[in-house]
Amino acid sequence: MAFLVFFFSVIFFLVGVTIPAVYSCPPSELAALLAFKAALHEPYLGIFNSWTGNDCCHNWYGVTCDPTTSRVADINLRGESEDPIFEKAGRSGFMTGTISPSICNLDQLTNIVIADWKGISGNIPTCITSIPELRILDLIGNRITGSIPSDIGRLNRLTVLNVADNLISGKIPASIVNLPSLMHLDLRNNRISGEIPSDFGKLKMLSRALLSRNQIYGPIPGSISSIYRLADLDLSENQISGEILESLGRMPVLSTLNLDSNRISGQIPPSLLGSSGLGILNLSRNSIEGYIPDAFGPKSYFTTLDLSYNSLRGQIPKSIMAAAYIGHLDLSHNHLCGRIPAGSPFNHLEASSFVSNDCLCGVPLRAC
Repeated sequence: MAFLVFFFSVIFFLVGVTIPAVYSCPPSELAALLAFKAALHEPYLGIFNSWTGNDCCHNWYGVTCDPTTSRVADINLRGESEDPIFEKAGRSGFMTGTISPSICNLDQLTNIVIADWKGISGNIPTCITSIPELRILDLIGNRITGSIPSDIGRLNRLTVLNVADNLISGKIPASIVNLPSLMHLDLRNNRISGEIPSDFGKLKMLSRALLSRNQIYGPIPGSISSIYRLADLDLSENQISGEILESLGRMPVLSTLNLDSNRISGQIPPSLLGSSGLGILNLSRNSIEGYIPDAFGPKSYFTTLDLSYNSLRGQIPKSIMAAAYIGHLDLSHNHLCGRIPAGSPFNHLEASSFVSNDCLCGVPLRAC
Protein backbone atom coordinates (compact mmCIF):
# COMPACT_ATOMS: atom_id res chain seq x y z
CA MET A 1 0.00 0.00 0.00
CA ALA A 2 2.78 2.41 0.88
CA PHE A 3 4.43 1.58 -2.42
CA LEU A 4 1.26 2.50 -4.34
CA VAL A 5 0.99 5.87 -2.56
CA PHE A 6 4.62 6.57 -3.42
CA PHE A 7 4.12 5.42 -7.02
CA PHE A 8 1.09 7.66 -7.69
CA SER A 9 2.81 10.58 -5.96
CA VAL A 10 5.73 10.26 -8.38
CA ILE A 11 3.36 10.04 -11.36
CA PHE A 12 1.40 13.14 -10.22
CA PHE A 13 4.68 15.02 -9.75
CA LEU A 14 5.94 14.11 -13.22
CA VAL A 15 2.75 15.23 -14.98
CA GLY A 16 2.38 18.38 -12.90
CA VAL A 17 -0.69 17.40 -10.92
CA THR A 18 -0.92 18.51 -7.29
CA ILE A 19 -2.62 16.28 -4.75
CA PRO A 20 -5.17 18.55 -3.04
CA ALA A 21 -4.93 18.90 0.73
CA VAL A 22 -7.94 17.71 2.68
CA TYR A 23 -7.88 20.89 4.79
CA SER A 24 -6.47 24.32 3.98
CA CYS A 25 -6.96 25.43 7.56
CA PRO A 26 -6.75 23.38 10.75
CA PRO A 27 -9.92 21.45 11.65
CA SER A 28 -10.15 23.41 14.92
CA GLU A 29 -10.34 26.70 13.02
CA LEU A 30 -12.87 25.28 10.58
CA ALA A 31 -15.02 24.30 13.56
CA ALA A 32 -14.58 27.76 15.11
CA LEU A 33 -15.75 29.48 11.92
CA LEU A 34 -18.81 27.24 11.65
CA ALA A 35 -19.72 27.94 15.28
CA PHE A 36 -19.27 31.67 14.61
CA LYS A 37 -21.57 31.38 11.59
CA ALA A 38 -24.19 29.41 13.55
CA ALA A 39 -24.65 32.30 16.01
CA LEU A 40 -25.55 34.74 13.22
CA HIS A 41 -28.52 35.10 10.87
CA GLU A 42 -28.15 36.95 7.59
CA PRO A 43 -31.44 36.63 5.65
CA TYR A 44 -31.02 38.73 2.53
CA LEU A 45 -27.62 38.52 0.85
CA GLY A 46 -26.51 34.96 1.48
CA ILE A 47 -22.96 35.90 2.38
CA PHE A 48 -22.53 32.64 4.30
CA ASN A 49 -23.56 30.47 1.35
CA SER A 50 -19.90 30.14 0.42
CA TRP A 51 -19.00 28.80 3.87
CA THR A 52 -19.24 25.15 2.87
CA GLY A 53 -16.80 22.28 2.59
CA ASN A 54 -13.51 21.83 4.38
CA ASP A 55 -11.43 24.45 2.54
CA CYS A 56 -12.08 27.57 4.62
CA CYS A 57 -9.05 29.35 3.15
CA HIS A 58 -10.44 29.59 -0.37
CA ASN A 59 -13.61 31.32 -1.50
CA TRP A 60 -15.17 31.69 1.93
CA TYR A 61 -16.67 35.16 1.84
CA GLY A 62 -14.83 37.53 4.20
CA VAL A 63 -12.26 34.96 5.37
CA THR A 64 -8.55 35.29 4.58
CA CYS A 65 -5.78 32.93 5.62
CA ASP A 66 -2.06 33.44 6.02
CA PRO A 67 -0.54 31.93 2.83
CA THR A 68 2.43 30.55 4.74
CA THR A 69 0.74 28.94 7.73
CA SER A 70 -2.80 28.38 6.37
CA ARG A 71 -4.13 29.84 9.61
CA VAL A 72 -7.15 32.16 9.51
CA ALA A 73 -5.80 35.71 9.61
CA ASP A 74 -8.74 38.01 8.79
CA ILE A 75 -12.50 38.08 9.18
CA ASN A 76 -13.83 41.00 7.16
CA LEU A 77 -17.63 41.17 7.09
CA ARG A 78 -18.97 44.64 6.42
CA GLY A 79 -22.66 45.29 5.93
CA GLU A 80 -22.13 48.35 3.75
CA SER A 81 -19.88 47.59 0.82
CA GLU A 82 -19.38 48.06 -2.91
CA ASP A 83 -18.95 44.32 -3.27
CA PRO A 84 -21.02 42.88 -6.18
CA ILE A 85 -23.12 40.83 -3.75
CA PHE A 86 -24.47 44.10 -2.31
CA GLU A 87 -24.85 45.83 -5.68
CA LYS A 88 -26.77 42.90 -7.09
CA ALA A 89 -29.15 42.89 -4.13
CA GLY A 90 -29.50 46.67 -4.26
CA ARG A 91 -29.38 47.01 -0.53
CA SER A 92 -27.08 47.26 2.48
CA GLY A 93 -26.71 44.35 4.83
CA PHE A 94 -28.75 43.33 7.85
CA MET A 95 -27.71 40.62 10.26
CA THR A 96 -28.91 39.49 13.67
CA GLY A 97 -27.47 37.17 16.27
CA THR A 98 -24.36 37.48 18.42
CA ILE A 99 -20.59 37.28 18.09
CA SER A 100 -19.76 33.79 19.31
CA PRO A 101 -16.82 33.33 21.71
CA SER A 102 -15.69 30.63 19.28
CA ILE A 103 -14.01 33.45 17.35
CA CYS A 104 -11.36 33.44 20.08
CA ASN A 105 -10.23 29.99 18.92
CA LEU A 106 -8.87 31.71 15.81
CA ASP A 107 -5.84 32.79 17.78
CA GLN A 108 -3.84 34.03 14.76
CA LEU A 109 -6.39 36.64 13.71
CA THR A 110 -4.97 40.05 12.88
CA ASN A 111 -8.20 41.76 11.75
CA ILE A 112 -11.78 41.38 12.98
CA VAL A 113 -14.26 43.51 11.05
CA ILE A 114 -17.93 42.77 11.76
CA ALA A 115 -19.37 46.16 10.95
CA ASP A 116 -22.56 47.95 9.87
CA TRP A 117 -24.98 45.03 10.20
CA LYS A 118 -27.46 47.01 12.31
CA GLY A 119 -28.88 44.01 14.20
CA ILE A 120 -26.00 42.08 15.75
CA SER A 121 -26.44 42.20 19.53
CA GLY A 122 -24.94 40.61 22.63
CA ASN A 123 -21.61 41.42 24.24
CA ILE A 124 -18.08 41.66 22.92
CA PRO A 125 -16.60 38.27 23.89
CA THR A 126 -14.19 38.91 26.75
CA CYS A 127 -11.86 36.23 25.39
CA ILE A 128 -11.16 38.45 22.40
CA THR A 129 -8.36 40.03 24.43
CA SER A 130 -6.50 36.70 24.27
CA ILE A 131 -5.87 36.97 20.50
CA PRO A 132 -2.26 38.16 20.60
CA GLU A 133 -1.83 39.25 16.96
CA LEU A 134 -5.01 41.32 16.74
CA ARG A 135 -4.42 44.70 15.09
CA ILE A 136 -7.90 45.83 14.03
CA LEU A 137 -11.14 45.37 15.98
CA ASP A 138 -13.98 47.08 14.10
CA LEU A 139 -17.54 46.42 15.30
CA ILE A 140 -19.13 49.74 14.29
CA GLY A 141 -22.81 49.98 13.46
CA ASN A 142 -24.45 47.12 15.35
CA ARG A 143 -26.50 46.76 18.55
CA ILE A 144 -23.78 45.39 20.76
CA THR A 145 -24.34 45.84 24.49
CA GLY A 146 -22.28 45.26 27.61
CA SER A 147 -18.94 46.94 28.15
CA ILE A 148 -15.55 47.05 26.49
CA PRO A 149 -13.51 44.15 27.97
CA SER A 150 -11.67 45.42 31.04
CA ASP A 151 -8.37 43.87 29.96
CA ILE A 152 -8.43 45.31 26.44
CA GLY A 153 -4.92 46.57 27.19
CA ARG A 154 -3.57 43.05 26.64
CA LEU A 155 -3.85 43.58 22.87
CA ASN A 156 -0.50 45.33 22.58
CA ARG A 157 -0.52 45.18 18.76
CA LEU A 158 -3.95 46.80 18.38
CA THR A 159 -3.94 49.84 16.07
CA VAL A 160 -7.70 50.34 15.52
CA LEU A 161 -10.48 50.01 18.11
CA ASN A 162 -13.82 51.01 16.61
CA VAL A 163 -17.04 50.16 18.45
CA ALA A 164 -19.00 53.29 17.45
CA ASP A 165 -22.76 53.31 16.90
CA ASN A 166 -23.67 50.53 19.31
CA LEU A 167 -25.30 50.29 22.75
CA ILE A 168 -22.13 49.77 24.75
CA SER A 169 -22.19 50.95 28.37
CA GLY A 170 -19.80 50.96 31.30
CA LYS A 171 -16.59 52.94 31.63
CA ILE A 172 -13.60 53.35 29.37
CA PRO A 173 -11.34 50.56 30.69
CA ALA A 174 -8.32 51.82 32.61
CA SER A 175 -6.18 49.30 30.73
CA ILE A 176 -6.88 51.02 27.41
CA VAL A 177 -3.86 53.26 28.02
CA ASN A 178 -1.65 50.16 27.73
CA LEU A 179 -2.20 49.91 23.97
CA PRO A 180 1.13 51.27 22.68
CA SER A 181 0.22 50.90 18.98
CA LEU A 182 -3.31 52.33 19.10
CA MET A 183 -3.80 54.97 16.40
CA HIS A 184 -7.57 55.15 15.92
CA LEU A 185 -10.04 55.06 18.82
CA ASP A 186 -13.73 55.45 17.97
CA LEU A 187 -16.29 55.05 20.76
CA ARG A 188 -18.90 57.47 19.39
CA ASN A 189 -22.64 57.13 19.91
CA ASN A 190 -22.80 54.64 22.74
CA ARG A 191 -23.78 54.77 26.42
CA ILE A 192 -20.29 54.90 27.87
CA SER A 193 -20.03 56.76 31.17
CA GLY A 194 -17.40 57.62 33.75
CA GLU A 195 -14.29 59.72 33.29
CA ILE A 196 -11.58 59.59 30.65
CA PRO A 197 -8.56 57.86 32.26
CA SER A 198 -6.24 60.50 33.69
CA ASP A 199 -3.21 58.87 32.03
CA PHE A 200 -4.86 58.84 28.59
CA GLY A 201 -1.74 60.61 27.31
CA LYS A 202 0.15 57.30 27.43
CA LEU A 203 -1.41 56.53 24.03
CA LYS A 204 1.52 58.12 22.20
CA MET A 205 0.62 56.78 18.74
CA LEU A 206 -3.00 57.98 18.85
CA SER A 207 -4.06 60.20 15.96
CA ARG A 208 -7.86 60.14 16.35
CA ALA A 209 -9.85 60.01 19.60
CA LEU A 210 -13.58 60.10 18.85
CA LEU A 211 -15.68 59.82 22.00
CA SER A 212 -18.73 61.94 21.20
CA ARG A 213 -22.39 61.23 22.04
CA ASN A 214 -21.83 59.28 25.23
CA GLN A 215 -22.33 60.00 28.93
CA ILE A 216 -18.70 60.71 29.79
CA TYR A 217 -18.18 63.21 32.59
CA GLY A 218 -15.34 64.84 34.48
CA PRO A 219 -12.51 67.05 33.20
CA ILE A 220 -10.40 66.79 30.07
CA PRO A 221 -7.24 65.01 31.27
CA GLY A 222 -4.17 67.20 31.08
CA SER A 223 -2.15 64.26 29.77
CA ILE A 224 -4.03 64.44 26.43
CA SER A 225 -1.87 67.43 25.49
CA SER A 226 1.20 65.21 25.44
CA ILE A 227 -0.08 63.02 22.58
CA TYR A 228 2.14 64.41 19.85
CA ARG A 229 0.35 62.71 16.92
CA LEU A 230 -3.23 63.54 17.95
CA ALA A 231 -4.98 65.27 15.04
CA ASP A 232 -8.70 64.81 15.85
CA LEU A 233 -10.23 65.06 19.33
CA ASP A 234 -14.02 64.83 19.56
CA LEU A 235 -15.57 64.89 23.02
CA SER A 236 -18.83 66.56 21.98
CA GLU A 237 -22.28 65.72 23.37
CA ASN A 238 -21.10 64.37 26.70
CA GLN A 239 -21.09 65.77 30.22
CA ILE A 240 -17.49 66.99 30.25
CA SER A 241 -16.91 69.72 32.84
CA GLY A 242 -14.10 71.94 34.02
CA GLU A 243 -12.05 74.36 31.94
CA ILE A 244 -10.37 74.03 28.56
CA LEU A 245 -6.66 73.38 28.81
CA GLU A 246 -4.39 76.11 27.44
CA SER A 247 -2.01 73.34 26.35
CA LEU A 248 -4.53 72.01 23.81
CA GLY A 249 -3.81 75.02 21.64
CA ARG A 250 -0.11 74.16 21.57
CA MET A 251 -0.50 70.59 20.31
CA PRO A 252 1.57 70.31 17.14
CA VAL A 253 -0.83 68.48 14.79
CA LEU A 254 -4.26 68.94 16.38
CA SER A 255 -6.54 70.06 13.54
CA THR A 256 -10.04 69.28 14.86
CA LEU A 257 -11.29 69.98 18.39
CA ASN A 258 -14.98 69.37 19.06
CA LEU A 259 -16.09 70.08 22.62
CA ASP A 260 -19.62 71.25 21.92
CA SER A 261 -22.67 70.31 24.01
CA ASN A 262 -20.92 69.69 27.31
CA ARG A 263 -20.72 71.47 30.67
CA ILE A 264 -17.43 73.22 30.11
CA SER A 265 -16.90 76.48 32.01
CA GLY A 266 -14.15 79.06 32.33
CA GLN A 267 -12.72 81.08 29.46
CA ILE A 268 -11.41 80.39 25.97
CA PRO A 269 -7.63 79.89 26.05
CA PRO A 270 -5.93 82.37 23.68
CA SER A 271 -3.75 79.54 22.34
CA LEU A 272 -6.77 77.99 20.58
CA LEU A 273 -7.43 81.06 18.44
CA GLY A 274 -3.81 81.73 17.53
CA SER A 275 -3.01 78.11 16.71
CA SER A 276 -1.51 77.53 13.29
CA GLY A 277 -2.87 74.00 12.90
CA LEU A 278 -6.37 74.06 14.36
CA GLY A 279 -8.88 74.27 11.51
CA ILE A 280 -12.12 73.14 13.17
CA LEU A 281 -12.96 74.46 16.64
CA ASN A 282 -16.42 73.89 18.07
CA LEU A 283 -17.03 75.09 21.64
CA SER A 284 -20.75 75.74 21.28
CA ARG A 285 -23.45 74.90 23.84
CA ASN A 286 -21.33 75.10 26.96
CA SER A 287 -21.04 77.53 29.88
CA ILE A 288 -17.96 79.39 28.66
CA GLU A 289 -17.76 83.02 29.76
CA GLY A 290 -15.48 86.02 29.58
CA TYR A 291 -14.20 87.76 26.47
CA ILE A 292 -13.22 86.27 23.13
CA PRO A 293 -9.41 86.48 23.33
CA ASP A 294 -7.81 89.07 21.07
CA ALA A 295 -5.39 86.40 19.88
CA PHE A 296 -6.05 85.84 16.18
CA GLY A 297 -3.15 86.20 13.81
CA PRO A 298 -2.01 85.50 10.24
CA LYS A 299 -1.61 81.79 11.08
CA SER A 300 -5.23 81.47 12.24
CA TYR A 301 -7.04 79.43 9.58
CA PHE A 302 -10.47 78.12 10.55
CA THR A 303 -12.85 76.32 8.23
CA THR A 304 -15.25 76.22 11.21
CA LEU A 305 -15.22 78.36 14.33
CA ASP A 306 -18.34 77.89 16.47
CA LEU A 307 -18.61 79.68 19.82
CA SER A 308 -22.41 79.90 19.91
CA TYR A 309 -24.70 79.27 22.90
CA ASN A 310 -22.26 80.34 25.62
CA SER A 311 -21.99 83.34 27.94
CA LEU A 312 -19.34 85.32 26.08
CA ARG A 313 -19.42 89.11 26.51
CA GLY A 314 -17.65 92.17 25.21
CA GLN A 315 -16.78 92.98 21.63
CA ILE A 316 -15.64 90.84 18.74
CA PRO A 317 -11.83 91.18 18.93
CA LYS A 318 -10.20 93.35 16.27
CA SER A 319 -7.44 90.79 15.68
CA ILE A 320 -9.98 88.52 13.98
CA MET A 321 -9.44 90.65 10.87
CA ALA A 322 -5.85 89.39 10.78
CA ALA A 323 -6.89 85.74 10.45
CA ALA A 324 -5.76 84.11 7.22
CA TYR A 325 -9.20 82.56 6.72
CA ILE A 326 -12.44 81.92 8.60
CA GLY A 327 -15.05 79.97 6.67
CA HIS A 328 -17.99 79.30 8.96
CA LEU A 329 -18.22 81.53 12.03
CA ASP A 330 -21.00 81.32 14.62
CA LEU A 331 -21.08 83.76 17.55
CA SER A 332 -24.84 83.65 18.08
CA HIS A 333 -26.62 83.29 21.44
CA ASN A 334 -24.05 85.01 23.64
CA HIS A 335 -23.85 88.44 25.32
CA LEU A 336 -21.64 90.22 22.80
CA CYS A 337 -21.86 93.95 22.09
CA GLY A 338 -20.45 96.51 19.72
CA ARG A 339 -19.94 96.83 15.98
CA ILE A 340 -19.42 93.79 13.78
CA PRO A 341 -16.13 94.34 11.92
CA ALA A 342 -16.47 95.10 8.21
CA GLY A 343 -14.67 93.13 5.52
CA SER A 344 -13.21 89.65 5.55
CA PRO A 345 -14.10 87.24 7.13
CA PHE A 346 -17.45 88.92 7.81
CA ASN A 347 -18.53 89.94 4.31
CA HIS A 348 -19.81 86.44 3.47
CA LEU A 349 -21.61 85.71 6.76
CA GLU A 350 -25.35 85.83 7.37
CA ALA A 351 -27.26 87.34 10.27
CA SER A 352 -27.70 83.90 11.85
CA SER A 353 -24.01 83.99 12.80
CA PHE A 354 -24.64 86.94 15.15
CA VAL A 355 -28.25 86.78 16.35
CA SER A 356 -29.35 86.64 20.00
CA ASN A 357 -26.56 88.75 21.44
CA ASP A 358 -27.06 91.73 23.74
CA CYS A 359 -26.11 94.58 21.46
CA LEU A 360 -24.20 93.60 18.33
CA CYS A 361 -24.85 95.84 15.36
CA GLY A 362 -23.71 96.44 11.79
CA VAL A 363 -23.86 94.37 8.63
CA PRO A 364 -25.44 91.84 8.41
CA LEU A 365 -27.50 92.96 11.42
CA ARG A 366 -29.15 96.32 11.94
CA ALA A 367 -27.18 99.53 11.52
CA CYS A 368 -25.34 100.83 14.55
